[in-house]
Amino acid sequence: MKISSRIAKAVIILEAILAFLLALGVVIGSADILRYFKIIYYTPALETFPVMQTFLGHILTLVIGLELAVMLVRHTPSSVIEVLLYAIARKIIIESKNMFDIVLGIVAIGGLFFINKHFDPARTFITDINIVNPATLVSDLNKKLKINIPESLGNTIGGVVSKVCQESGEKLVEGKSLRIADAEITILAMDGELIRELKVIKCEEEDDLHYEL
Repeated sequence: MKISSRIAKAVIILEAILAFLLALGVVIGSADILRYFKIIYYTPALETFPVMQTFLGHILTLVIGLELAVMLVRHTPSSVIEVLLYAIARKIIIESKNMFDIVLGIVAIGGLFFINKHFDPARTFITDINIVNPATLVSDLNKKLKINIPESLGNTIGGVVSKVCQESGEKLVEGKSLRIADAEITILAMDGELIRELKVIKCEEEDDLHYEL
């Protein structure tokens, strides 16, 4: 196995570990929410605003932590946009001091929605000739190519191909073709044991899951 392939696999494993630790930290941090309820209950009505603001900030921080964990696992532009949206929303709700801060936050959110709609982050993983990045989400690929690959097989198309080959006892090699539902998937490039590039074509008829060399 190439050194670059080993490094890439090690990085993926480390990211998965970090994502797990981040999610674990969020679960532990969620216990503080119960303590906030007690503080809110015993705080006089006229003094609850700063307490509620801190409470909301804590919840939004936990949400951002979960989205970061998802981003570390998925490696997609859309997951990055989701993290930024929550971070900006938290900034507007909790830390805005004047109207300028609120307007600036709204403009930033509008910019993210514009990028998401007109540039379509998922499209950067799918070219016009159906060359696909293995990190592409199956849901995005189905929507883009109008195919029906079962999402239960995996989150990403690379994960689906790896799972199918593993279950069938076949090795991942360049040139291997698989037929999944109404899609024909071909491995175009490998880096050691990692898939680097796939080609996905919509077939006329949907078929049962099978593969062929």
